[in-house]
Amino acid sequence: MEINIGSIVKYQNGYYKVTRCTKATVNLGSIFGSHIYHKGINKSEVTEAAAEWHERWSQSETYKCM
Repeated sequence: MEINIGSIVKYQNGYYKVTRCTKATVNLGSIFGSHIYHKGINKSEVTEAAAEWHERWSQSETYKCM
């Protein structure tokens, strides 16, 4: 799957939203909010993980309280 702005990706041990995307790099920020955590990360270092993140999120206490 193509990684674009707004995609949920896995990088190292966390999940992030792509906030900026070029041919070779991405910036990674928080899924909820606007904080940028990583800049200039090679696309090869991130994997698309929207389904995996949603599965974990839907099992969280925060989600269940909504």
